[in-house]
Amino acid sequence: MRSLYALLLALPLSLQAQTIHQVQVGGSTVGGTPPFYNPQNLTINVGDIVRWTNTSGTHNVNGSTSLFPANPQSFSSGNPQSGNWTFEFTFTIAGVYNYHCTQQGHSATQFGSITVLNPTVVAERTANSINLFPVPAADVLTLDLGDLKMDRAEIVMLDGRVMASQGVNGQTMVHMSTAALPAGNYILRLVAVDGNVMTRPFIKG
Repeated sequence: MRSLYALLLALPLSLQAQTIHQVQVGGSTVGGTPPFYNPQNLTINVGDIVRWTNTSGTHNVNGSTSLFPANPQSFSSGNPQSGNWTFEFTFTIAGVYNYHCTQQGHSATQFGSITVLNPTVVAERTANSINLFPVPAADVLTLDLGDLKMDRAEIVMLDGRVMASQGVNGQTMVHMSTAALPAGNYILRLVAVDGNVMTRPFIKG
């Protein structure tokens, strides 16, 4: 009976399977395709794994807090290297992570970001208190943030590409230009001053 009870307690954890997100690494500064990460921007959940695979050139993955102090924790593949290498990191802390390649001259084009969401925390649910208008958006999307203390607002396509980003700096009313965006579905991603991430879907008309 005791073993059955332990199994039932563990069942919800087993249902939260880890997802592995693949990122290709490649390119060169001496001709052809410039250094890159593909995809450049990812949105994942806490506990997910990102796996970088080198396909060409000499590269690394460096998201250490010495280079990016705002990262919730460090991750790095070590020194740049060539050949067929892979590097994996499990993201266990929610927040926004930036990283780049430290091979000379590569960081101009070879940089990326990873937004790690925790759907179980209360901060995610408070996104419902954010008012967006007009909906669908036209040339400007207005964000009424109320008493939420936000640091940055981003408009993200469903494939993870960041289309617009601007500092909020604790403002309660924010106006973001959407005039250049094609019509379609988008995600508003808000990064709080404490590092929590909130998301709200919206439509550009």
